[in-house]
Amino acid sequence: MAYFLGREVAVYFNTESLTNNESIYVDALVNGACIVGNPGTAPDTAHVFADDMEGGTALSGYNQVTDVTGVDISIGATDEDITYIGQKTTGKVEIKKEMTVSVTRKKKNNTWDVIYNGPTAGSSAMSGSPTDQGARWGLNTAKVGNGLVNPKDVTDGSTDSEYGYRITVQIGNTSATGEVLCFPNCTINSYSTSLSADGVTEETIEFGTMMTIVYGADGVSLNATLTATSEM
Repeated sequence: MAYFLGREVAVYFNTESLTNNESIYVDALVNGACIVGNPGTAPDTAHVFADDMEGGTALSGYNQVTDVTGVDISIGATDEDITYIGQKTTGKVEIKKEMTVSVTRKKKNNTWDVIYNGPTAGSSAMSGSPTDQGARWGLNTAKVGNGLVNPKDVTDGSTDSEYGYRITVQIGNTSATGEVLCFPNCTINSYSTSLSADGVTEETIEFGTMMTIVYGADGVSLNATLTATSEM
């Protein structure tokens, strides 16, 4: 487990999509509903949750999560233990990865709350009508996913997956010599708000993924390579 202060990292949320106008945001003009599309101009741009990755690999082209106070990264794996007769050492066979990323920021609007709890506008819902669900599972064919579909079946129309979100953590300096960690195909595990009578109100959103970390080509680049469904 690694914990970073907000001043030590830069954080970016993206949808697993290379298609333009497949960002997820909260439209304050539609009663604060989850929307898939192009956030366009203010006030919608103030409520962007995750940009699509159509803009390329330069992190400077995407919305950085602001007012971050801390990032907690946990990296692990689920193994199956296999015991061999006459052998002391147990075999460790990896079944899947276990990655979690928790991001805490100063609460300034209801964007994260709506993303986790809903509602979703009818134009962006898989059912075609407004729903109380949030956008915990990212996209599904240019709509807000509902979590009821096999992740292998959530594709961009080819053999690549658009399931979940891509969470990018830029560590340390923001030059080409820095390090960029990208967590692909994340879904939202939990959301919480910390209230304080005499301090700053903060909110925390936790993402989880079973996929392996991928890295940016340098310290200022996003890894925008989609995950093949055969790897999920």
